[in-house]
Amino acid sequence: MVLLKAYQYFFYKLYRFYESSTYSRWWSDWKAYITILALSIWLYCAMDTCYHYFFNVPMVSSDDIIDLGMLIFGLIVSVLNWYLFVYQNKWKNIVEEFDKLSDKENRIGGTIVWIIIISITIFYWFYSIPLLEKLKYNS
Repeated sequence: MVLLKAYQYFFYKLYRFYESSTYSRWWSDWKAYITILALSIWLYCAMDTCYHYFFNVPMVSSDDIIDLGMLIFGLIVSVLNWYLFVYQNKWKNIVEEFDKLSDKENRIGGTIVWIIIISITIFYWFYSIPLLEKLKYNS
C-alpha cells in the first residue's frame, strides 16, 4: 500500500508540475501519465542493458525497431497507469488527497520525486546508452 501511495504521489507531483506551466495547463493528467510511462521504459531499458553487460549475456540483435520485451513492459505499465490514474478520473481524487499535505511535506516529497526523475534520466542517457557499444550481440 505504501508503494501505491508513493506511485500516486509521483503522479501528483508531475501533474502539479505541468499545471504550474503558464503556457500549457491543459491535459496535465495525460502529460503526467506519459512522463511516468517514458521514465518506466527508460528504467527498464537501462536495467536490461546493465543485466546484459554485467552478466556477460549477449543481446539478440535484430532489425526490429522495438524489442518485444520492452513493448510488453510498456503495455503493462501503460494499462496499469491507465487503471490507476485515468480510469473513472481517479487522478482527481489523488490530486485532492495530496493537495491537503503541508508545504513542508510537499517540499520534501517533491525533492525526492525530482531526485528519482533526474537519477533515472542520468542512468539511462549517460550510463546505459554508452554501455550498448560494449555489449556482445547475437544475430
